[in-house]
Amino acid sequence: MTGEPDGPPRRPVQERGLRTRAAILDAAVRVLADEGYAAATTVRVQERAGVSRGRLLHHFPSRDELFVAAVHHLAATRLDAQLGELELPDEPGARIDAAITAMWASNGQPEFLASLELWLAARHDEALRAALLPTERRMGGILLDTQRRLFGDDLAARAEFAPLMELLVTSMRGTAITYAITGADAASEPNLVLWRRLARAQLLGE
Repeated sequence: MTGEPDGPPRRPVQERGLRTRAAILDAAVRVLADEGYAAATTVRVQERAGVSRGRLLHHFPSRDELFVAAVHHLAATRLDAQLGELELPDEPGARIDAAITAMWASNGQPEFLASLELWLAARHDEALRAALLPTERRMGGILLDTQRRLFGDDLAARAEFAPLMELLVTSMRGTAITYAITGADAASEPNLVLWRRLARAQLLGE
């Protein structure tokens, strides 16, 4: 008898908590993207995440807090992972083209569809809007920082960079909404050529 319990050692409580939280956040985004805000209940998230009601409420006491946290946490995580996966060229023109492609691709992720559901719902839900606005402002800063890293320090230092990014983001989001409705293949979006030309003209003077 060694006095030690049979089986593998249990994970530390903190690690289990982080894994549970990540599962809940991922499930919440999937429910929003697949089923829409009106049908997105904490019960559906609980079922998809495979957690108990008590564990879900321990991490996220309210429905709005859960969905806002899920969308923005996972969006920031995905942006960071995206940067780590990309091989960005050094030549400025090629760097711009690659960065524009990456920006457009991010609008096809479940996080964008989930965000869209929250934006529309917040128009008529004061509590949701109050929860959403502060995190949207923080997310704007994260997004701009990601764009700076995508384009590189030299291009991002230009005076035209920040307003150009704002224009591109709004244009891409508006275009992405049509794909959310039609389900068409966004990889061949014709505006990609125009966005690249615009970015080259503004940042390189071409």
